[in-house]
Amino acid sequence: MTYSHNPAEVAVTYLKGVGPKKAEILKGVGIETVEDLLYYLPRRYLDRSNLQSIATLQFGTEVTVVGKIVMQGLLRARKKFYEIVIQDDSGHLPLLWFNGIKYIEKRFKRGMTLSVSGTVSDFRGGARIIHPEVEVIFEDEEEAKIHTGRIIPIYPSTELLKSNWLDSRGFRRIIKPALDQYGDYIEDLVPASVVAEAGLMPLPEAVKQIHYPDNFEIRAQARHSLAFRELLLFQLLVADRRQRITHKHKAHTIAKPDQGFHDWVHGLPFKLTKSQGKAIAEILEDLYKPEPMLKLLQGDVGSGKTVVATMAMMLVARSGFQTAMMAPTELLAQQHFQTITKLLAGTNDNPALLTGTTPARERAAILRSLATGETRVIVGTHALFTDDVTFANLALAVVDEQHRFGVSQREALLAKGNSPDLLVMTATPIPRTLALTAYGDLDLSIIDEMPVGRIPVRTALRTDADRPKIYKFIRDEVNSGNQVFFIYPLVEESLKVQLKAATKAYQDLAEVIFPDLQIGLVHGQMKKEEREQTMARFSKREIGILVSTTVVEVGIDIPDATVIVIEHAERFGLSQLHQLRGRVGRSNKKSYCILITDMEPSSESFLRLSRFVECNDGFKIAELDLELRGPGELLGTKQSGMPEFRVANIASDLSLILTARDYAHRLMTSTLAISEQERLKLKSYIKQRRERELSGGVS
Repeated sequence: MTYSHNPAEVAVTYLKGVGPKKAEILKGVGIETVEDLLYYLPRRYLDRSNLQSIATLQFGTEVTVVGKIVMQGLLRARKKFYEIVIQDDSGHLPLLWFNGIKYIEKRFKRGMTLSVSGTVSDFRGGARIIHPEVEVIFEDEEEAKIHTGRIIPIYPSTELLKSNWLDSRGFRRIIKPALDQYGDYIEDLVPASVVAEAGLMPLPEAVKQIHYPDNFEIRAQARHSLAFRELLLFQLLVADRRQRITHKHKAHTIAKPDQGFHDWVHGLPFKLTKSQGKAIAEILEDLYKPEPMLKLLQGDVGSGKTVVATMAMMLVARSGFQTAMMAPTELLAQQHFQTITKLLAGTNDNPALLTGTTPARERAAILRSLATGETRVIVGTHALFTDDVTFANLALAVVDEQHRFGVSQREALLAKGNSPDLLVMTATPIPRTLALTAYGDLDLSIIDEMPVGRIPVRTALRTDADRPKIYKFIRDEVNSGNQVFFIYPLVEESLKVQLKAATKAYQDLAEVIFPDLQIGLVHGQMKKEEREQTMARFSKREIGILVSTTVVEVGIDIPDATVIVIEHAERFGLSQLHQLRGRVGRSNKKSYCILITDMEPSSESFLRLSRFVECNDGFKIAELDLELRGPGELLGTKQSGMPEFRVANIASDLSLILTARDYAHRLMTSTLAISEQERLKLKSYIKQRRERELSGGVS
């Protein structure tokens, strides 16, 4: 066997201190090769380059001291806490823990030498450090060099990792030797001309400095260099995705609107907003072009995206071609089908609906009419891109809530036609930085105006103590002919727990709190017939209160719903709360969103919810959600084609994203000089990632 220096080709099991058991645990956090390990980056740092003596400590300062344990034990006051006292040549320093006492008691023993970092507090008249970062300093001189006396990395860890000696100290023990042995051999895919022109730090140096920076200024340079590389490689994938579609010419030509189309638009029971008019004009302009349209239609909840999409679908159908709308859930597909059927009433096009639960005989008839071209407008779920679905002449694919589909699913639908146009819709307001990354291959049209007559939803944050007032308010609303949603969150990603919470709440509301009112229950695991029956009764106002899991985030449009109560609101992202809030206020009635939380008013969660209460602007909420929770939470799934960036920060790296996008364009159009070997390396990388993407792997 030939020995390789390339860390991408060396399994972590070849490193000293990593046996089969640790290797299996590391695999759980995405570390299989030495290169994976070298890119397992610190979450923060401790500056141990300037150790202080205990006697010089001042209140309120962040310090690092080294001392030996001389005393320890469990103490009881109003609340029990654990105390360890360390000593150096200048004095004594107590360390206090109010949580994790069992672990601390077991982990540290008298006589150990500790490196301690934290903020000095005034506790009962003396200097203390409460819940410090603590590590045992061993007498091994070589090992001490990677744990103290310098800026040291603190790595992310979990209880499983820690219990297998893979806390921060354990990671430093394996990462530092790996850096020394393999760091110089990390392969840089970014061409030398880009590295030079963009002023990047050489990759091996950047990786070393991100782990063990000489100072924080150099660490910032290393971070910049690594983040740029990440973003550039991702933008190359995005550019490749766009180029694969737009380099072809469409097999269809869309006719410009005729009098019949104009009559249909004028006959709609509402007037389009200026923003809707601008969006449809931009879409039509793209539909007339010879190359396929790649368009993202973005608009807040209730802004009228479906109407705009239907206008585009109508024009394509009137030109003699087929159009398909794909929705992520059956509920949403049904909602769109009902809306589009109403909008197209009186035209020659009767939409069809195809989902996973469409009866076999009905499904066979739909498939025949699609294959012959008789059906020109269809709405469906994932069922649309199964192998047995054949279109005669698919010219426009509309994908709703794109982030809930994988890129491979989107392309599977496009493959049903001969270079069809693509319109993607999302009701999640997306900050510009996120749009440039997650949807960088799409042109953007925005609906930023609400239909006339819509009254902003009033939002309030309440606690359990407010329940009597909330219940009285709800009773008054229902007795006035209005309707109410009660929403329960997904708890610990457990469907059973989620359904149990919603079911228990339904029983309490129906049997104890509102025994005289009609109450229904809806969740995603109900049989289709039962769910449809309950929703139909709610729509007909036979039910006053609907208890639900987050299945109503999209897909239910009830004009008489004026109140939505969201339980355990702290468990939702702000953008998801905004989506839920959009289930009410869909008429000219005053509407209310009531968030209930048991969080303390001083907690971060409570303050985050307070900021949400004050804002009705979906874009501002999305910016805040991106900053607080990251792109994965904002988009709601990891299927969106968004990678988990190790270094780049989508919330704050706008200028870097724009620069990387520019370089990616120059590389894809060959306007930047690179060697043939560098070009082949990039081609190989893009091809590998494309294959992973199209096979359903995470990008």
